[in-house]
Formats: sequence, C-alpha cells, structure tokens
Amino acid sequence: MSSVVRTGLFLVLTWLVSVGAIADTIEPFIGIVNRTNCGSFWRYDFNYETMDADGETPIVLSAAIFMSTPIHDKTMKAKGCGLLNHFTITADYQRPTNITKPLAIEGALSSTNYILIESDGFGFGIGVRHDQRYLLGRATARVNIDAFLAGKALMKDEGYEWEDVTINLGYSQGGHGGMWVNRLVAEGYRSSDLPKIDYCIIGGGSYDMYGHYQKLVEDNLSQYPVSLPMIIGGMISTGKYHVRNEDIFSDEVIAHLPRLLDSKEYSTNYINNFLYELFGHADDHRMPLDQLMKAAFFDEKCPVMEEVVSYLKQNSLVYEPWKPEKTDRITFVHTREDEVVPFLNQEHMTSHLLANGYEAFDVDDSSEQKHTDTGTYYAIKAIALLGSFTPMGIERVSPEQPCDLPLDIYGLDGRLIRQHVVIDDVYQSLPKGIYVIDGQKIVKR
Repeated sequence: MSSVVRTGLFLVLTWLVSVGAIADTIEPFIGIVNRTNCGSFWRYDFNYETMDADGETPIVLSAAIFMSTPIHDKTMKAKGCGLLNHFTITADYQRPTNITKPLAIEGALSSTNYILIESDGFGFGIGVRHDQRYLLGRATARVNIDAFLAGKALMKDEGYEWEDVTINLGYSQGGHGGMWVNRLVAEGYRSSDLPKIDYCIIGGGSYDMYGHYQKLVEDNLSQYPVSLPMIIGGMISTGKYHVRNEDIFSDEVIAHLPRLLDSKEYSTNYINNFLYELFGHADDHRMPLDQLMKAAFFDEKCPVMEEVVSYLKQNSLVYEPWKPEKTDRITFVHTREDEVVPFLNQEHMTSHLLANGYEAFDVDDSSEQKHTDTGTYYAIKAIALLGSFTPMGIERVSPEQPCDLPLDIYGLDGRLIRQHVVIDDVYQSLPKGIYVIDGQKIVKR
C-alpha cells in the first residue's frame, strides 16, 4: 500500500472518529423534530429536557404527541390532554416515536379526541445508547410528567386548544408508571404546571414488586422471565448498589444478556421465547426460576438480596403512606388470570388506598383473559370510559335558573348548536350532554 493511500485512509478514519465524537456530544434540538400522518391520527415527535434517574443530572429524551386527524386539522377542539405511560418494550423500534398503526394503543386511544403525550422514556429513541432504568418508579414518573408538560407547551405554541381536562393512562409497566405519576403529583412535583389529574385509567400494574418477588420464589416459576434481568439492570444502572448480574443470574443467562437486552434489537416476545427454549418450557411459556437464577435469589436474607428487596420496596407503591389526593378518580383494570403481573398487585394496591383514606376508585376484574389480551380489553375500556367521562366541578343548568339574555350554545367540539336563543326557552329540548354557554361548560343530565 502506498504512503499516499495510507495517509488518505488515516485521514478518512480520523474524520469518521471525530464525526462520531461530535455526534455523541452535540446537544440535541429541543422541540418538535418530526410530524407523521398515520392516517386516522397524527404523531408529532419532540425532544425535551428532564432529569436522569438520580434526579440531578440534566438529560434530553424524546417523546411523541398523538392526536386524531380532526384535532390535527383544527376542525375539532380536543377534549383535554392525556399523559400516556408506555408498557414494557425492549426493542428501540417499539418506542412511541415509531408508532404509526391505528391498532396500536396510541392509535386506538387517539380516537377519544384527547391529545395524548407519551415519552420514549429511558433507553429508547434519542436515548437509545443509555440504560433503560426499568420500573424505576419515581424516575419514570418524573420523565413522563416532564414530557407531558413539554408536549402541552409545544401544542399551545402550535395554536391548538383543548378543554381543561387532564387524564392519566397506562397498562402493565405503564400502570406502574401511571400510579407513580399520581404519587408525584400528590407530592407536589411541578404542581404549578400540573395541579391535579381529573381521571386516571390504570391497568395491570406491578404496584407491589416485592410481593411479586415473593410469589416468584414461592412458585419457583415465571411466565415473563425477561422482566428479571431488566429490573436488576435498572437497579445496577442507578450506581447506588453493589449488586451485579453475576450475583443473581446463572452464567448461561449472563452470556446472552448483552445481545438480548443491551442491543435494543429484540422485542420482549422474542427474548421471552428465547429463554423458554433455552431454559424452560416453550410449549406453555413457563420458566422454572432455578434454571435462570442462582441460589442467592431465593434467599432474601443474604446480603445481595437484602439490597434487591430494599430496591423493590422503594419502587413499589404500597410500603409508604401516601394517597393520590390530587387525582379526582381512578379506574383500575386487572385480570385475576394475570400470569405476568399477578392479581395480588391489584389487591395490595386496593388495600393501600383504602388504608390511606382514598376511596374514589373502582376495579374492573371482569376480564377472563391473560395479561396481554387484557391489555387489549384495557384499551377498549379506556375508550368507552373517556367517551362518557364528565370532569368534576362542571356546573349544571337548572330549569329554574332564569336566563333572559339571548346566547349562543356550542358543543365541546366547537360546533354551534343554537344561535341567539334564550336558555329558558330551549333548555328542555336540549339532549343530555355537555355544552359551552357564555364561555362556561354546562352539563345537562
């Protein structure tokens, strides 16, 4: 090879390395970075500023805004804004900022005509090179709230309008994150921007991670083995603990973790199926835990597991007194047949809320399906509930209330229903519903 060619290759390699270094250190753009027409709904991608899991280090994460086409086209006023907490994903292509299908939960829920805002969270989208920090309750809720408020500000700048209604949604990991959002709001996190939540629809959440661990040990069985290295990985990534994967997982499992999880290339289904095939029972998706874990995992009194148990309790929602006092109402959806997040999580959450004086909730445990299929039921239930939801505090017109001045009556979608009429004259003929009269929301029951 000639000296000229060698010099040329050296310069090219130097340039590539320098470009890579710049790409890793350059500050990402803050704001809307992409707009995608997904047919029945639109997705806006944006980057926003938040804090890492330590609550101190500034980072930038990516998020998405979902809205129905009529709202995007400004032919309809949004019914409110919703914070959507995403469920467990392991592959970067599954991130919210990549969703385009109407049958995805984001596409389905956008039909409710709420503007929905969902963070990619730790380890996906713009943060794909970083650890996921899975089921880190307080940290996850913080980045989700920050995304919600940043997304609302961007929508306001874009000229969108919506009713003053805030909803909070999430299933599975999203159920865990959604309840942590309620907790942070109750504690006053960014309370000047998010004073309360009107309605919370939560499903299948791991509210008691320690109780779940105890059941796993007792049964020596998991039907969702991918969650275990993800939880321990999130714990390790905080840098506050001495636990290592080598202390808990078998050597055979550890050999596969970098490819399965660190690459961010494989879905949870793929990883679970791979583990079933290698260590468990692929025919009925069962994993004997003593094939996956070392003996230390089954002894919560040993030093390694004492740290793990402490971590699990800190990220659960039932071991410290609190109540969602700034959430008007919560509907839970959880199947008693749940093989991934056992129903004990819902039972312990229910007991916790009642013990702490919160009764404004109901539990739908009617699904007879397993965890994933109940997620579909959750989405259908949420759409139905949001279609009939009336926020607290809306004034009600009584026929006895005189109103002699001619006024215009509008629907919540901005449609003119009656023009220049006396309310007393037309009130009885109005169908049941919510109206905007003289700038105020009025409900006729």
